[in-house]
Amino acid sequence: MNVAAALLVLPASLFGQTVQDPARADSLGRLYRPDVVQIREATPVRDDDALIQALEGKLRCTCGCNLDVFTCRTTDFTCATSPAMHRLVLARIDSGMTAEQVITAFEAQYGQSVLMQPPKRGFNWAAYIMPFVGLGIGMGLLGLAMRKLVRTHRAEAASAEPVAPPPSMSSEDREKLKRELERFEA
Repeated sequence: MNVAAALLVLPASLFGQTVQDPARADSLGRLYRPDVVQIREATPVRDDDALIQALEGKLRCTCGCNLDVFTCRTTDFTCATSPAMHRLVLARIDSGMTAEQVITAFEAQYGQSVLMQPPKRGFNWAAYIMPFVGLGIGMGLLGLAMRKLVRTHRAEAASAEPVAPPPSMSSEDREKLKRELERFEA
């Protein structure tokens, strides 16, 4: 057994498998496992159509990954749900449905959880409006608190005893200060 074949057998032996044929391993010595990753054909041009991508971008894959159908089917090659949903989108488009009808059909089939963005109707408006309402209420309360704080501070400043002006200096003190400054500067 040569060194290259030994290096191919070592990683495989860690998984309880040996590589009988070095051609079944990749350049890093990992086993080629078609049962782990789905083998897919080349992507047809129709799958990359902008309309299909836009529709699948609005639909959540139901496999639990929380990705849209397009992203799930093009990045997670172990998911069997997103290709099935993709085929369903293509079938509905081929049957003559418009994009809005396809979205409505998926919503009727799976419920609102299949939509990436909740529709702007009914109780869902709360999800769109409440952050701004909460921000407005918070800003209003902060403004009232600041206003009260400023008024309290002004009232305290007005009620405090006035500060006495500094005593005026006599002419003797001024002369004495002048002499000290001259002596200091020299």
